[in-house]
Amino acid sequence: MPAPGPIAGLAMAGLAGAFAWHAPDTNGWAAAALAAALVLDAGAHFMGRRVVRRTGQGLRMVGMPSVVLAVGPGAGVGAILFGLGLAAWPAGFPVLASALAGLVAMGALARLALARIVLATPREPEA
Repeated sequence: MPAPGPIAGLAMAGLAGAFAWHAPDTNGWAAAALAAALVLDAGAHFMGRRVVRRTGQGLRMVGMPSVVLAVGPGAGVGAILFGLGLAAWPAGFPVLASALAGLVAMGALARLALARIVLATPREPEA
């Protein structure tokens, strides 16, 4: 069974595409922002897998819970909340999609920054 992250990302992208198709003048920019954020998030996941291959351990960010970083691991929940928000307020797609795009992009940038730090650190020989 595939991980919920890619399926949730495809669901959000499909929903954004449907709204952009229905009203491109109103929803086009918000859908494009969400699609760009999802592509950035996919790149962050790719870099995370690269870090795992290099170090043998996954990227873990510890500390206080974050709304920004929760969208990555909890992408299924994010997709469900996004869908429920659109069901309750379809006219609010530009606002909801733009807010979600910002959260997804911030989480992806945080994971990319951590991956860059890990990959830039020289390997130390095991003692």
